[in-house]
Amino acid sequence: MKQLLFIFIPLLISNQLLAQKSGFEIETHIYNIIQQGDEAENKNYYDLLLYYYDNPIDINNTSYQELTQLGLLIPEQITTLLAHIKNTGKFMGIYELQILPSFSLQDIKNLAPFITIREEATLSKTILGLFNGNNNYATLGYSRVNQLSRGYTGNIYSGSPDRMQMRLRLRNPGNLSVGLSMQKDPGETWLNKNTVPTPDYISGHIYLENKGRIKQFVLGDYKLQFGQGLLLGAGFMVGKNIATVASVKQSSLGVLPYSSISEGNYFRGSGITLKLTGALKISMFYSNQQLDATVVNDSTLNAVSSIRSSGLHRTTSELKAQNQLHEQVWGSSLIYTVSKFSTGLLLVNSQFDKPIIPNSRDYNKYSFTGRHLLNYSWFGQYALSNFLFFSEVAKTQNAGAAFNLGVIGSISRYVSLSILYRSFAKDFHSLYGLPFTERGSIGNESGIYWGLKINPHSKLSVSAYFDMYRFPWLTSNTAAPSNGSDYLLRVNYHINEKAKMFIQLRNETAWIKENTGNVYINEPVRLLKSIANIDYNLESAITLRSRIQYNQYSQQNSENGWLFYQDVNYNTMKFGLTARMLVFATDSYASRQYAYEKDMLFAFNTRVFNGKGLSYYIIVKYKPVRGLTLRLKWWYIKYANRDEIGSGNELIPDDHKSQLTGQLHYTF
Repeated sequence: MKQLLFIFIPLLISNQLLAQKSGFEIETHIYNIIQQGDEAENKNYYDLLLYYYDNPIDINNTSYQELTQLGLLIPEQITTLLAHIKNTGKFMGIYELQILPSFSLQDIKNLAPFITIREEATLSKTILGLFNGNNNYATLGYSRVNQLSRGYTGNIYSGSPDRMQMRLRLRNPGNLSVGLSMQKDPGETWLNKNTVPTPDYISGHIYLENKGRIKQFVLGDYKLQFGQGLLLGAGFMVGKNIATVASVKQSSLGVLPYSSISEGNYFRGSGITLKLTGALKISMFYSNQQLDATVVNDSTLNAVSSIRSSGLHRTTSELKAQNQLHEQVWGSSLIYTVSKFSTGLLLVNSQFDKPIIPNSRDYNKYSFTGRHLLNYSWFGQYALSNFLFFSEVAKTQNAGAAFNLGVIGSISRYVSLSILYRSFAKDFHSLYGLPFTERGSIGNESGIYWGLKINPHSKLSVSAYFDMYRFPWLTSNTAAPSNGSDYLLRVNYHINEKAKMFIQLRNETAWIKENTGNVYINEPVRLLKSIANIDYNLESAITLRSRIQYNQYSQQNSENGWLFYQDVNYNTMKFGLTARMLVFATDSYASRQYAYEKDMLFAFNTRVFNGKGLSYYIIVKYKPVRGLTLRLKWWYIKYANRDEIGSGNELIPDDHKSQLTGQLHYTF
C-alpha cells in the first residue's frame, strides 16, 4: 500500500500542477514571492530567483547550504529532504516532495520553477539539448520618457532618450548556457562599427557545467561567489528583509554566468571549477577588462579617484571616464566537502594599470589606495541536526581583517531562528564582496543580527529581526564614529483560500551629520515604516492587492509620508492586464516612500515617491502565437506641489512625467 501511495500521490500532484503550468509566467511567480515588504531591498533576491530559474537546483545532488540560499524552505524541510535521499534514495520527480510531511502543496508550487531532476548526458547530447524543448529565448526591449530633460534640451547628452535592450539565451538547464546581451542607455549615442550601429554595452558568455570532472566552466562575462561573500559575492545577498531567518546566509556557488543588463561588477575572461576527488574541488579564474573611472584632476599623477559602475556614457565627463582603468583579476578557491561539513580557502589578486587615489575626505582616510590589492580568506560551515553553523575570515594584505560568524536553524517545525555577528576593520578592502552589511560598502562596521520566524498556525506566521551595529570610523553621512539599530516585525495571516494579509512595522535609528555653522556634528535620526497589505482572489484569473504605507522621520522635528495603491491583475493563457492607481504625500525627501511595481520580464523596478501627487501604470500582455509574448506598459505621474521634476541634467520643467515601455519575448 505504501508503495502505491508513493507512486500515486506524486502523479496526482503533478497533474494538478501541470494543469496550471499552461498559464505559468515566471515574472508573476517571482513577483508573488518577493512582493512581501520592503521591495526596494529585494533586487538581489529577484536576481537570485532568476538565476535559479535559469540554472535550477538538482535536488538529488544538492546541499544544505544551496537549498538555504534559495530562501524558500525552513531548515527542518531541508534536513528532511536530504535525509530522505540518504535513507530512501533519489527522487524520480520533483512532485514526490509531497510525500515528506513538512512539505505542503504550496511549498512545492513555490519551488517548482527553481528545482529539477538532472540526468547525466554526453557533451554532444548536451549541445544538441540546447535546441530541444522550450528553454531558449530572445528578448527585445524599448523604453522612453516622453518629456525631455535638461540633458537633451541643452544638448548635454550625446544621444537620444531611447533605451533599447536585447537578450538572447540558449539553455540546456544544468548543463549548458550560451548568452548574449546588449543595451543602449537613454542619452547615449550609437557606435558605428563598420557602418553597423551598435550599443557600447555588449555582454556574452558560454557556460558549461556537470561534465565529468568539469563542474563549471565559463568563457566571457561571469560572476563569482564563495564563502559568505566577504571577498567575492555574485550579487545575491538578500540582506535585511522579511526572510528574517534565511537572509543572512550565502553559499559557495562558484563560477556563474553573467547575463544581466547592469553594466558593472562582473568579470570578463574565464573561470573553471574542477572536481579533483569526491570531496575536493578547485576553482580558478582570470579576468581582464577596461573599467570606467574618474580621472584625478592632476596630470602629473596619472591616477583615478574612483571606479564607476553605472555604465552611462552620455555627457563629456562620462565619456572621459570611459575605459580609463585597466583591471586584471586572478585567483583560486579550494573547497573540501564531506557530508555535513564544508571548508574552503580563497585567494583574490587585483592589479590596475593606474593607482586609485580617493578624494581627500576624512571619511576616505582608510579607503583603498594603490594599484595592487591582495585578499585571502577561509570559510566553512557545519550542519548539526537542524542547525547550520557558518563563518568566513578574510584579510587584506598589509591592512585590516574581516569576519562573520552565524547560525541558522529550527528549534521546532514552528520556530526558526538565525544569529549573525560581523566585524569588518575600517582598513579592510574588498572590491567585489557582498556580505551581510548595513551599508553598501564593506569595511568600517561591526554588528550582530537576530532573526526569528514563528508559524504557530497553518494560517498565521510571525517574522521578526533585530540588528544593532556600529561604525568605528566616520562615514560619508556622519561626522564621527556612530552606531545604530534596526528592527522589523511582520504578521502574515491567510484569511481563507482566496485572501491573505500582512501587517509590518520597521524602525531604524541612526546618526547623520549636520552643519552647525562652525563644525559638523552627529544628530540622532529615527525612521518608522509601517505597511498594511491585503491580497484577494489568489487562485482565479483576477487578483486584487490593496496596500497602505506610512513613514515617520524624526530628527529635530518629525515628518510624515504616506502612500496608498490599488492593484488589479487579470491573466489568461493569451491575455494579461495589470493596472495600479497610486496616491502619495510626503513632507520631504526624508519621509519618502518606495514601491515596487511590475515591469517587463527580467526587470526589477522600484519607484521613489517624494512630494504630493498621483501615479498610475497599465501593462498589457498578449500572446498572439505560441512562444511569442508582447508586453506594453504606460506609466504616468503628476505632482500637486511642484512645477519641475528631477534635478541637474535630469530636470524636467513640468509637473508630470510619463514613460512608454515595450518588450517582445520569444521562447523556442
